[in-house]
Amino acid sequence: MRRQAQELSRHQAAREGTPADLPHARLLASNPFALEPPSSMLILESVGPRDLAPLNSRETPRRYAATFHWLSASLDSSSEQTLVAGAMHGSGAKRRSWPMLLPTDVRFLRLQAARTGDQRGLLFQDRLWSYGGLAAWVEALATELVAAGCTTGQRIAFRVPNSPLAVASHYAAWAIGATAAPLAARASNEEIARALDHLEPHALLLDPESVAPLEPVWRGRPLAVLECPPTPEGTVRVVSHPGRDASKSRRSVARGLAVLAGTSGTTGKPKAVMLTHENLFWSALACSAARGDNGTEVGAALSALSHTPVFVSHVLCRILFGATVLLFPRFDVDALFWAVERYGITDLTLIGGMVFDVTRQGSVPPAVRERVRKVSVGGAFTPMSAKEALREIFPRSEIIEAYGQSEATNGVAMARGSAVFEHPGTVGRANPHVVVRVRKDDGSWAAPGEEGEIVVGGPTTMQGYWRDAAATRQALREGWLHTGDLGRMDEEGFLYITGRVKNIIITGGENVSPAEVEEVLRRHPAVADVAVLGTPHPKWGEQVTAVVVPSPGTSPNADDLVAFAAQHLAGFKKPRRIEFVDVLPRNAMNKVDLAALRARFVSPRESS
Repeated sequence: MRRQAQELSRHQAAREGTPADLPHARLLASNPFALEPPSSMLILESVGPRDLAPLNSRETPRRYAATFHWLSASLDSSSEQTLVAGAMHGSGAKRRSWPMLLPTDVRFLRLQAARTGDQRGLLFQDRLWSYGGLAAWVEALATELVAAGCTTGQRIAFRVPNSPLAVASHYAAWAIGATAAPLAARASNEEIARALDHLEPHALLLDPESVAPLEPVWRGRPLAVLECPPTPEGTVRVVSHPGRDASKSRRSVARGLAVLAGTSGTTGKPKAVMLTHENLFWSALACSAARGDNGTEVGAALSALSHTPVFVSHVLCRILFGATVLLFPRFDVDALFWAVERYGITDLTLIGGMVFDVTRQGSVPPAVRERVRKVSVGGAFTPMSAKEALREIFPRSEIIEAYGQSEATNGVAMARGSAVFEHPGTVGRANPHVVVRVRKDDGSWAAPGEEGEIVVGGPTTMQGYWRDAAATRQALREGWLHTGDLGRMDEEGFLYITGRVKNIIITGGENVSPAEVEEVLRRHPAVADVAVLGTPHPKWGEQVTAVVVPSPGTSPNADDLVAFAAQHLAGFKKPRRIEFVDVLPRNAMNKVDLAALRARFVSPRESS
């Protein structure tokens, strides 16, 4: 059988134009959990970009069909739970389909409950909710949705805080074969109204504290509104019912479209990324493998789970291995350190401004320093000085930098440990099961060190944007996801982000990357945080404008900062305008809200 796998690899390479020695697949045992398992199965280890391009298509690939299965030796095994196999059929073979147990299926929660008993699950408010208890609650919520007239193929929206309800809402939608549509917990009523107009969900789940404040938004809409407790304790209350016939409602296995994930764009126009259950699975598998997860971790969900990449990396990866995750309603440094000591948190994932909140502490209690094993950063540019500070604060921990976006479900690349410091500024190498390339403006591939747009291929890339065909065509071209990020890749495959395709400042005909200017200004001791954007200029078209948050106890001078930048940047790149603020505005995904900054510092007359 091994020879057969090697022959398949060579045959596929010859057809696709990839190297014949590429380790496409290796033979694995049959899946004991498949209802109709094949006699032999193959796992994809690495493939070329042209192999992956068909898998990005919403249509069935012509060259071959792949059916993937969850592979597990037994319910009580401890280390063989994360292998995924696919039976590959050559062109012309009759296509067969075997049920696949995905980690987004409520039955997977019960599998992990059988493995871990009541020892692992979700920690919240000083209580552990086991996987078995979570599965039972999901079933109960799914029953309520069916009773409210919801069924397969519909969209279930929810606006809930970080709590077990945030996890259960996803799974309850999936349990009836519906699509989960998480709404940002920090979004305003106006933003939620626009999102509901765009998504047209059939039900809206709210926590008790949100029902009344959001009544002007949901009142009069043809959707069921359910008030749900944040934990399994409590009862569900039907607040509004559109009068649908529940007799036609039914439950289904989680398949097809899984999530409509809101993006972090700052234009004000709603945009939702369409992600399948397979996207979520492959992304969780890739992230956990790149991060080195093994199931013994106690993770900390510090960011909003309404942001799908956060849900995948903070929660779904833990569920994949049957690990434990502590859910924080909001980020607070003191509460975090207390929880590390009490619950033995091993993995911290810091996004955006959280990094600077932690590094400002200077030190942590000894117990925290001893227990934390991994500290990950991502979601926004993290300067080397901040990563070095984290290494000093957590000397026993591995520092990890991750890069990704909603359109790629979650992670694209990751740097771990020594690579973070041996390759300053890198966001790492491509994650397993993900292909990353850099494409130049003329469409050719960039050589090592050359800048271009970062493109991504593989089974984690989105299906498109919900009801936005034009944006989908722009993002998904020639089998690749065009990220909109500029970058370069060195000869060792390490990726570096250099800016944004659409966030380039053009001043006097010269292109300026805001990220580059921000990186320089952050080196100044009087700068705690900074955002750079282009503002109108009568002569140059745009001018480089820096909005600076001063470091505590300092009063930086604008001229001094300009002079400092001039020491490290070309003349046209140094800021011509500097504004000072106490804090930078951030959107629901904790990224700097550039639209808010433009509204504050660009007058209507200038913008016109």
